[in-house]
Amino acid sequence: MESTRRADRAVADRLRLAAAREPLPGTPRGTTAAELAASISAGSAHQARFRTEIDAAVTGTALALDAARPHPDPDRIWEHAAAAHPDPTVWFEQAVLLGHPTHPLARSRGTLDPDQTRAYAPEHRPRFDLGLYQAGPLRTSPDWPTGPLLPVHPWQAHRHRLDPPARTWPDTAPLMSLRTVSTGRHHIKCAVDLQLTSAIRHVSAAAAHNGPALAPLLTGPADRCGITVLNEQAAIATGGDRPRPELAAIIRPAPATLTGDRTVPVAALAEPCPATGRPIAAAIADRPLDQWWPALVDHLLAPLRLYAATGIALEAHGQNLLVAFHGDRPTRLIYRDLGSLRLPRRNRPALHGDLQTDDEDERIRKLLAALFPTTLTALVDALATWTGTDPARWWRTVARAAAEAAAGSAPLHRAALKTDWPVKATTAMRLADRPTTDLWTRVDNPLADT
Repeated sequence: MESTRRADRAVADRLRLAAAREPLPGTPRGTTAAELAASISAGSAHQARFRTEIDAAVTGTALALDAARPHPDPDRIWEHAAAAHPDPTVWFEQAVLLGHPTHPLARSRGTLDPDQTRAYAPEHRPRFDLGLYQAGPLRTSPDWPTGPLLPVHPWQAHRHRLDPPARTWPDTAPLMSLRTVSTGRHHIKCAVDLQLTSAIRHVSAAAAHNGPALAPLLTGPADRCGITVLNEQAAIATGGDRPRPELAAIIRPAPATLTGDRTVPVAALAEPCPATGRPIAAAIADRPLDQWWPALVDHLLAPLRLYAATGIALEAHGQNLLVAFHGDRPTRLIYRDLGSLRLPRRNRPALHGDLQTDDEDERIRKLLAALFPTTLTALVDALATWTGTDPARWWRTVARAAAEAAAGSAPLHRAALKTDWPVKATTAMRLADRPTTDLWTRVDNPLADT
């Protein structure tokens, strides 16, 4: 089957990339994803699990390729998005076909079978009813919008044998992360007992506490740097006094309710049309790309300005960042998901977990690893491929803008423009004894050569 062969090549390419830059137990041999998985995991106590995960990634990628649909003509892309769902962002979220550009388990869906994958995974463009449940005592934010009811993903509700919902939100659509869904006015991060890429996707008690506490702190500084932060409300069920992270949710406003209907996740900008290869960024830009690119880059580097001004490091990857447009002109950066940023300890609210650190290297690593070697690299590669140009042409614009954005922080300026970039060693992490603990490697920095 052609989609299976293409899927195997895609996963194998990610494994080769990992073998070239990560500390892995074995030497890469073979051509198929299964052969490469076996060879690079040789000697690891977790080889059997890893090989099973890679098989699942190939299967999920093949299903995604089967779901591929051509993008509409450029002059209809906004109209098409508006018709697809009451939240126009959904079309762009669901256009991302193969997921994380470097993670070996992109499109691995845990224990979902193929029918369940088609029913719930975003690239298959499903719609379903999201139930609101009486899920026992709830610990909630003061402004929790659903009263005593908890939104629960339908797969999770079935798994936990919940009673019928008190009410439902119809026509709900999964976003890029599968477990986060749009009702039209809200984006809801649900808990699911599924390993999606690296971890089981629950909503921890720390995440339920931290998001509502962080949003007021971030809103003003971020706004001054050109970033709209999506505020969070949270709820978590309790059994006695014990939080239940498998029955919890975080609600944010849909970005279009704040910044207008033309709002696109950055990861989607690099997504090529299955029929033509044209990335969504090129479809949106209603003028020569080299005239449009500097304005986009200026917005994408707003997290550098925020760090230089405050020391706060957003996890600024392509799923967490969105761009608002007026016509084809980028006007605003939007940031969502407050659970993985890093900030200094001074003058902060009481937060749970490891969000607060005075280790500046750790904060800069968190910011740069998300923004540069994955998000911007994927976008530069997509534009260079589409236009048949040298990637250095696009990186030169990034280098000029990054130098200006990071000027207020000498350590950030040096790390962004002078040294190799940090990146998560996601394949090595899957073969480690604690696979959710971050491991790091480094990659060449193209800005250092501009």
